Amino acid sequence: MIDAILVGLVAIFLASIVIAAYRLIRGPTIPDRMLALDIISYTFAVVMALVAVLLRSPFLIAISFMLALWFYVGSLYVARYLEGGEIGD
Repeated sequence: MIDAILVGLVAIFLASIVIAAYRLIRGPTIPDRMLALDIISYTFAVVMALVAVLLRSPFLIAISFMLALWFYVGSLYVARYLEGGEIGD
């Protein structure tokens, strides 16, 4: 039962990745595209965590947490760059 729910959640999150990819390609402004990229990256980390639970693999959960942290740091750097600041200040 729980496996069917997890597979359904993975399918829903993959559909949201497809919708965000459309916004990434067709976004009218750079901030719209950056938000879509953030959505895709964090949703990918969630899908990876769901697959880890489905496969009962704690190693994949650790990797999904690490990816989420990297995505967060990358978002901070891009936001800093879009604001006109120097990266690394």
